[in-house]
Amino acid sequence: MGSAQRIRDNFGFMVWLAASVPLFWLAPRAPEAPAVTPGERAVAERQQEIARGDARMWEVIHGDRRLPWEQAHGHLAIVIDDVGREFIYSNRLLALPFALTFSIVPGAIYADGIQVRARQDRRRYRELMLHLPMEPVAEHMMKQGAELREDFLLHSDTAAQLREKTARAFERVPFAHGFNNHMGSSLTADGEAMRVVMSAAAAAGAGFFLDSRTTAQTRAQEAARIQGIVSGARDIFLDHDPAPEKIRAALRLAVERAKEEPTVIIAHPSAAVVAALQTGLPAAFARGIAVYPLSEVLTRAHREVSGAPPDHVESVGPNPGERRLGQAASRE
Repeated sequence: MGSAQRIRDNFGFMVWLAASVPLFWLAPRAPEAPAVTPGERAVAERQQEIARGDARMWEVIHGDRRLPWEQAHGHLAIVIDDVGREFIYSNRLLALPFALTFSIVPGAIYADGIQVRARQDRRRYRELMLHLPMEPVAEHMMKQGAELREDFLLHSDTAAQLREKTARAFERVPFAHGFNNHMGSSLTADGEAMRVVMSAAAAAGAGFFLDSRTTAQTRAQEAARIQGIVSGARDIFLDHDPAPEKIRAALRLAVERAKEEPTVIIAHPSAAVVAALQTGLPAAFARGIAVYPLSEVLTRAHREVSGAPPDHVESVGPNPGERRLGQAASRE
């Protein structure tokens, strides 16, 4: 019975198909689009020119202040640490027309919102990093205030725990292209722990590492190099002393240093830091001192050390707007 039904169904379909095909051929053709008149073409071209003019005007007024590396008289990378713990000052720093780099604390209350905000305007690429909490010498610093939300990498952790915590932190900051240590004056001095952390970071897709240098005994850069991670170290803490005049003096020092060699600054979101950068960076730019994503500064330093020509070592950071999935420094 089922076989007979299938035969009837197939026969009915063939009859329908045979009847329908001629109708497709006999159906009238769609009308051709009307020809574009010279006047309409002129209007369209004028609209395109206005749009291009608006884009150029936006770039002049609101666009980032950039210089090709070879044309700059000095080179800065500015890393904003502790991002995600507050929103107002981080948002103001995001709005500055300079390519600052933002290091996000994985357990921070505004971490997700800041990541979304940083990627909303593709015309202003901002590099994001993971600010990976690590055990400091002063253990009590992990157990107060905002630190209570963080999952610190500890001396007492097993290798498996260090790997798991590192992987989990990168998952919480999925657009991080690299990372630096938050605190860590104790753990970064432990060479074996650093080898485990760097191995886990490489597996998570980290392209670069910045040693915040919270201790002179750090072994972090050495461990990063063993894992093939491009690395560098902080040169100046902008707000080691949070007094506004001290922050301005530290920025002036960094600008002068940048004339001699690329300089990496670490700062934290605050009203004083925002004010110093709002006035200091335009003045520095007028003298040919430009700000670059941290990955570019570290990559160029790596080229010089390795002796590789520029076309043999690609930047570890992504192109502006590129999405790279998972793959805070203490002043103690």
